Amino acid sequence: MLAADLFAVVATVILLAGIVFTPLGDIRGLAVVIGLPFVLLVPGYALVSAVFPRRGDLAPGSATEISWVARIGASVAGSGIALTVVGVMLDFTIWGFDRTAIVVGLSVVSVGATAVAWYRRRSLDTAYQAGIGLGAVRSTVRTAVIDESAVSVVLTILMVIAAAGAVGVVAEESTSDGSVIELYVLGENESGELTAGAYPSNATVGDPITAGVGVGTSTLSFDGYVTVRLERVTVDGDDVTVRESRRLGRIDIQLSPGERTIRRHTVQPSMAGEELRMTYRLYRTGSESPLRQVHVWLTVRPA
Repeated sequence: MLAADLFAVVATVILLAGIVFTPLGDIRGLAVVIGLPFVLLVPGYALVSAVFPRRGDLAPGSATEISWVARIGASVAGSGIALTVVGVMLDFTIWGFDRTAIVVGLSVVSVGATAVAWYRRRSLDTAYQAGIGLGAVRSTVRTAVIDESAVSVVLTILMVIAAAGAVGVVAEESTSDGSVIELYVLGENESGELTAGAYPSNATVGDPITAGVGVGTSTLSFDGYVTVRLERVTVDGDDVTVRESRRLGRIDIQLSPGERTIRRHTVQPSMAGEELRMTYRLYRTGSESPLRQVHVWLTVRPA
């Protein structure tokens, strides 16, 4: 069975998880060099492999090289679709559009689509299966090492390293303002402790709600604030329209590099309705665009 490419997808997911969810994730350059190619290619390749398990589906009658070019091009587009879908889904959860949540979401999509691709390829004859076999990979590597000169191999490796480094520098510059890596909300349980999962789901107009908002930074200091608003929204597919919004409070945040804080606060809902959205938005001082936002859904009864 031709499955070396599918094994590569799973290995990439494991490698990324080993970086993002360990202290290695604090090395921004390493996280970007591994994470950016993953986001741009891997989820899309897994989806394309699941939808088109047959060789030549994307470029019928074309040479193998052209078929691979078409498959890689479709993979980039597929990754964009996967990122959009995961982002929209996370926007309606307690985690929001957070780096860790995005990595987990894309990893689930990649592994799930890879499993579907593997299952669909099994039903085809080997000659018609898309992908590449482990034997072909070994043959290619052996040819590159034995038939090509050592200078060519070294130059190729150096070019790959240089390209990865360039991508890391560009991404580092473009994301340097995103030092805030965490925004989350904790609820107050029956004993008065702030814990995840204790978010209020029902309230009454005018009655106080106590919660905690957590903010963390990585390598830069942060000076800003969190706004809390109660919103009446209409959801139509991917479109969310805010019909009414009431400000409930503001929490000022100042953090040193690498610092994390949890601020306890109390708000009082000022309008009634079902499926109201209590939204926390994190702003840097002087900016009108939020860096992060988190939603908690409430049903508020009249007083």
